[in-house]
Amino acid sequence: MSRTVRDRNDRHPKPVKRIVLFEKYPKARLIITVVLILIGVCAFGYSLVSFLTVEAGWATIESDSSEADCSDELIFQYYLGAGEMSATAERKALRKLYTEATGKAYQLFHTSQGFDGVNNLYYINQHPNEVISVDEVLYKAFSVIEKYENRAVYLAPIYVQYSNLFGCNDDAETIDFDPYQSEETAAYFAEIISFAGDRNAISIELLEDSKIRLFVSDAYLDYASEIGFSDFIDFYWMKNAFIADYIADTMRENGFVLGSVSSYDGFVRNLDDISGSEYAFNLFDREGTSVYQAGVMRYDHAMSIVYLRNYPVNASLDWQHYYEFRNGEFRTAYVDTADGYCKSAVNNLVAYSQNSSCAEILLQVMPVYINDHFETEKLTRLAQGGIYSIYCEENQILYNESSLRLTDLYDEDGVRYTAVYTL
Repeated sequence: MSRTVRDRNDRHPKPVKRIVLFEKYPKARLIITVVLILIGVCAFGYSLVSFLTVEAGWATIESDSSEADCSDELIFQYYLGAGEMSATAERKALRKLYTEATGKAYQLFHTSQGFDGVNNLYYINQHPNEVISVDEVLYKAFSVIEKYENRAVYLAPIYVQYSNLFGCNDDAETIDFDPYQSEETAAYFAEIISFAGDRNAISIELLEDSKIRLFVSDAYLDYASEIGFSDFIDFYWMKNAFIADYIADTMRENGFVLGSVSSYDGFVRNLDDISGSEYAFNLFDREGTSVYQAGVMRYDHAMSIVYLRNYPVNASLDWQHYYEFRNGEFRTAYVDTADGYCKSAVNNLVAYSQNSSCAEILLQVMPVYINDHFETEKLTRLAQGGIYSIYCEENQILYNESSLRLTDLYDEDGVRYTAVYTL
């Protein structure tokens, strides 16, 4: 309420004067008004269309799901408008496919949560020795695991301990989870390995019609019950290799081949085998505590790439698979199926192929990378089958594909990288 005292003469309203507006051109004014309204509507419509219309060219395709999915760990880039569809229609179709694929993959590879009507890894772990119908995506993943006789998927109880290790905030907290520091942890890992490495103790049996059976022996079930765990299988750090393959295959099956899917942890599927465009993949190397972009790999065709590294580069996500001690040492998720210890024969290894998927490449290079010793002759044998490799040693980028193009070699502040072809 105002504190100002009103003038006594202002207690009554003043008489209202009737004012007549003389309209000389009423129709003309009406037409102008209508025109102005139409201009406003058209301007709004143009702005809306401009907002919704997508220009041709490279774009990042994102999931538009309100539900949890795995898109936060992936980047899907696509060249819009080069086909028969408009760029706008193409983006809409791609977003729909990508949203469905990332949601499905998230649920299928989940180990700690069940979903209605989804027989995922969590469900399989809870139903050992039962015949289970699984989605074709999981069935295919288990088939690839079986083909290359890789036992890493059976290290689930050990992965739990490494997850605890990576979640530590201080070096003192890591002792209980690190076999390099704790004899008790090392002994526990050895017990797990005695089961995980034995097909007679645990295995995925592939049956007809996309059915599988997680066989777990009575002895292993009793041990798990005694210790208190129910996770027997987990793709863990390997998961995104299979997910990148699934999403890339989904896009290819639907006729979308001018793009690439990549994960934060080093798995890339480039689908473009028709445009002839040049693509680049950055090569990194760790020397001591420094990480350098050593060079750039150039290519112009469809490609699957696997990048393994024993150091973090993604600050927001790499904490899931790495721990750095105060002295500069690292623990990683690259666990040896022979003893449960994390290992890396070199700091970084890039393996790539035109004809193999990320999962196929990964399962073949894992024994080379996750090892106490770096056996380059195994990389030579892989190259003979179309899987080529790049790694760094003493400021050299060593590669075994003679036609590979390497550019932008690092040369700054007294650090210089050179490229060396090796058979």
